[in-house]
Amino acid sequence: MAKLKKIRYQKSSFDILTPTELSKFAERKILVKEEGITQKLGGWIVPIAILLTGTMVFFLGQMAFDFDWGRAINFIPTALETNADSMSNATSYSVELLAAILGIVITVVAIVLQLAAQRYGTRLIDLFLADFINRIFFFFMVGTLMYAVLIVYSLKEGFYPYLALQVLLALTLIEIAALAPYFLYVFKFLTPANLLTALQNANKQTLQDAIYAKDTIALAYLQKEAGLGIEQVTDSALSANSQMDRNLGLMAISQIKEMVLDYIDVKKKLAEEWFFVPEEQFVGISSEFYSEICEKHIWFEAKAFMDMELIYKTAIRTMPDAVSAIALNTRILGMEAIRNEDDDLLDLVVQFYNTFIRLSLNEKNVRAIFNIFYQYRLLAEAIFNYDTSLSSRIFFYFGYYGETCLQQGMFFVMYTAAYDMEAMLVAAYDKKVENIEELLLIFLSLEDKVDRTKDAFAFAGIRKAQIILATNLYSKGANHLVEMIIKDLRVETLEQLLIWRDALMAVVSKKFWEVTDRGVNMEYIDPEQKEYLVKFYDQHILAKPELFQPTIEPEAK
Repeated sequence: MAKLKKIRYQKSSFDILTPTELSKFAERKILVKEEGITQKLGGWIVPIAILLTGTMVFFLGQMAFDFDWGRAINFIPTALETNADSMSNATSYSVELLAAILGIVITVVAIVLQLAAQRYGTRLIDLFLADFINRIFFFFMVGTLMYAVLIVYSLKEGFYPYLALQVLLALTLIEIAALAPYFLYVFKFLTPANLLTALQNANKQTLQDAIYAKDTIALAYLQKEAGLGIEQVTDSALSANSQMDRNLGLMAISQIKEMVLDYIDVKKKLAEEWFFVPEEQFVGISSEFYSEICEKHIWFEAKAFMDMELIYKTAIRTMPDAVSAIALNTRILGMEAIRNEDDDLLDLVVQFYNTFIRLSLNEKNVRAIFNIFYQYRLLAEAIFNYDTSLSSRIFFYFGYYGETCLQQGMFFVMYTAAYDMEAMLVAAYDKKVENIEELLLIFLSLEDKVDRTKDAFAFAGIRKAQIILATNLYSKGANHLVEMIIKDLRVETLEQLLIWRDALMAVVSKKFWEVTDRGVNMEYIDPEQKEYLVKFYDQHILAKPELFQPTIEPEAK
């Protein structure tokens, strides 16, 4: 694939992003803040210490209440010591108690884990079993039970293992006291945020192992693990969509993005063999597409986007927030591709933006396209100083999908496309994009695709967007571009141009009167620009009325 033609600044590709864009894309969304060793130990030691101390204080208090203080014996030995005659039965009871505790813990954890796995996916069980705390606690419980069994076996007449019995008592009390923080840990582990974080951490470890993998068998296993990590998060998002769990759905979508960003961070360290993944990882795609994503080293990113496409299909009707989240995270990955100068990934991002628009178009979901266009536009503005060829293509796509939607009766999409293209042209002029005249000609051809009598709203929207653009360019002194717009407007009557001007002047509130994801009225012009609008009309339209079409007078009856 030929390299795309780029225009770069001299220092760094960071320069193509504004400070706001850089700050947004530099922020990584952390679902769960990692606890320090002090916090981790405190979460166990403090509650265990409180329970043990409270129990001992209460126990000694009761013993002191019943103790015969008149007898010449010590209180503490009397309260805490026992004898061989009563110890045999007590130890046997301890074994039964420890066995019961182990059975109860396993039963409760198994039930809770199974219920969570049905919702979040079976990989949760692997993560739970691999967790260090879970392993340590189960080893501790089993080890204590085995130790108690050995003590019972060793008890005999004439032999009293005093120290071992004291240790068993301490271990039993610690185990019982540890049940409270352990169950708290389990329930905390099974929260959506912690599960998604665990999946991300497991994915990071898989990628680190892949860097140092020595043979193809190990690499194939790690490729499978990396793919399963993405699929697990996707399953969580799909489950959330089916159950209308908005919070989990949005977290899962964001986590897919985070896992891809983690992957991009280490991508250059991976061996060449990593990028040729077994074909069974991609069921249902053509061999040509499979070969393409392997050759371009983007199989992991493609898998993530294909999973987001699957989420998009399920969310488009029921969870509009998920649609917006996918649009936003796709843009973030696109900006990361720009920063890393990864043309193949950036091209993949554009392809999936177009795919999301097509899915929305098939569903006739205007709101989804409205939200996709906004994020797509912001990405296009970031591309202007990076790849002129790609920016021209994206600009064309806006007009193409606007026209396609118009043919299906979704005139508001064309209206939205016109205002987004106007905003992109302003950004292109500010960034001194070389092919701005080419982009402007595409924009000025929009109304040619609209039947002004059938789709008057869309036609008027396009013309007003062009007039807003002319005003912006006029205020910046871009006279040659303004002349191109005026030339295109000459097919309109002076009366109609004045109607559009007055309509724009009448919009006084920047905020739209309904709640939308954008929250602004696209026809709004700030007061300063309205002054330029008046000047533009006075200088280029009202001063030369003969250049425009005459008003057609109605025939006399």
